[in-house]
Amino acid sequence: MTDASSERAGAVSGSANRVYPEDVVISGQRYTSREFMELEMDRLWPRVWNIGAWGGEMPQPGDFVTHQLGRESILMVRQADGGVKAFHNVCPHRGNRLVYADHGSVDRFTCTYHGWEFEHGGAVVHVQDAEDFPQGNPCGKLTLSEIPCEEWAGFIWYNMDVNCFPLSGFLGEVKDYFEMHDPAAAKRVYYKVCEVDFNWKALHDNFCESYHLPATHPEISDYFDDDYKNTDFELYETGHNLMKMKGALPSLRDSQPFELNDKLRADMQAWGLSESEFAGRAHAIRGALQAQKRKLGAARGFDHVATLPDAWLTDAFHFNIFPGASITFQLDVFTLQRCEPHPTDPNKSIYEHWGMALKSNDSDMVFGPEGPVEWREAERRVVKYGEETLSAVADQDLERATGQQLGFQSRGFKGAYLSGQENRVQQFHNFIDRYVNNEG
Repeated sequence: MTDASSERAGAVSGSANRVYPEDVVISGQRYTSREFMELEMDRLWPRVWNIGAWGGEMPQPGDFVTHQLGRESILMVRQADGGVKAFHNVCPHRGNRLVYADHGSVDRFTCTYHGWEFEHGGAVVHVQDAEDFPQGNPCGKLTLSEIPCEEWAGFIWYNMDVNCFPLSGFLGEVKDYFEMHDPAAAKRVYYKVCEVDFNWKALHDNFCESYHLPATHPEISDYFDDDYKNTDFELYETGHNLMKMKGALPSLRDSQPFELNDKLRADMQAWGLSESEFAGRAHAIRGALQAQKRKLGAARGFDHVATLPDAWLTDAFHFNIFPGASITFQLDVFTLQRCEPHPTDPNKSIYEHWGMALKSNDSDMVFGPEGPVEWREAERRVVKYGEETLSAVADQDLERATGQQLGFQSRGFKGAYLSGQENRVQQFHNFIDRYVNNEG
């Protein structure tokens, strides 16, 4: 064994904090059954905190965003005091959909059916023929149906359960990690949405395991160590989980794991490291980059380097927020990917990909999922799957999930046979059943 190989072997440090038993058989029916879909819509989604919007897209009073979740539509509105309120997007008069736009800004919301008007806080402020209501004038009496809403870590969160657990309790350990970073200072520089031909859980399963990386994403092996034995997994009793995958450390599956490559050279150049010191020692770059980012980060505008652990300066911290959001953090960028249920078809779902970035002091360009972009809030772009990329890695994941959905409909699939490193998939399904069985 060479010196480099010995050093690398001595630094293996993977771990998992808990293992979930097979309380649930992960069968194809869970992905194809309309009955199971209805259980989720009735007992799961209305009882969890969901990310409805990005705070940066609604900066001024009267700015609003709507979020479609299955058959539900939620209206979030920026208030005069800077806060955000969320409402069911329905007129209390006769049940008409109140707002049809994805986003916008208004002085008042006006129902298209009978012209009822609502102020930003949800109260009815004008109705036609107010004197003609036997129950009394709706103005000052009726309001939109308000639900819990919080702005935190740059995201707008809501919960359809008015008696829900507070957001901080729902997030649990994840909250402590997010607060080490500086997500609220970022801008969302990438925002694409599309309908896809698979159940929402198929993609979230994918995000709950790294076992697929060598076969599905072989191109990342020159930068990330995809070996589960050198990866840390944290699984929480909130249903959330975290994978810490070491970056700036080529996988031993890579053809030249100890040699410099273009990705490593780019990082070294960006942070002032000399290539000559690391010839044949690519495994040593991770630690050197961490030290250099710790030294120079604040001067470049990344003040949060003071609160991040060393690993977060180079590695990917991949959080799965139960039930449907996956957020991956690095030092200066983070992404959100999620699939949410289709309104009527369990074999389809709505996929979203957001890319957020913090800007350094010396450039107005940042990295998005498809490459360098200007540091500005991106417009929502609805695309047709297969006709436009959703980023190279995301395209690969979506292709695999589409193929899985076909297999889930086969009589030959008897249920998942999971490896240990796929235990987060089991955790995910166990928690789904806690909710659909009214145990959550």
